[in-house]
Amino acid sequence: MFAFLCHRWRGSVFKLLAADLIVYFLLYFSVAAIYRFALRENEKRVFEKIAITCEYFRNVFPISFVLGFYVTIVVQRWWEQYMLIPWPDTVCIMASTYIEGQELLRMA
Repeated sequence: MFAFLCHRWRGSVFKLLAADLIVYFLLYFSVAAIYRFALRENEKRVFEKIAITCEYFRNVFPISFVLGFYVTIVVQRWWEQYMLIPWPDTVCIMASTYIEGQELLRMA
C-alpha cells in the first residue's frame, strides 16, 4: 500500500530519490562484485590502498565546512529572490481598490 501511494503521489520524496538510489545501488553492487569475484589478491590490495587514500583525503577537507559555504550561498540567493517579490498585502490592497463590485464582500 505504501509503495502504491508513493508511486501515485507526484510530490513524493521517495519518488524523487528512487532513480538516484537505484543508480547508487547498481554502482555499489557492481564495484563490490568486481572486488570479490574479478580481482586477484594483489589487485585487491591495490584497490584497498586506493580506498584508504580516498578516505584520508575525504577527512582532510571537512564536508561540513564546505557544505556550510554552499548553504550560505544558496540561502543568500534565495533571500535575494524573495526580496524581489512584491509584498502580497500591497498587491491585494491595490486589486481591491481598482476592482469594482460586491464579489469581494461575498467571499469574506
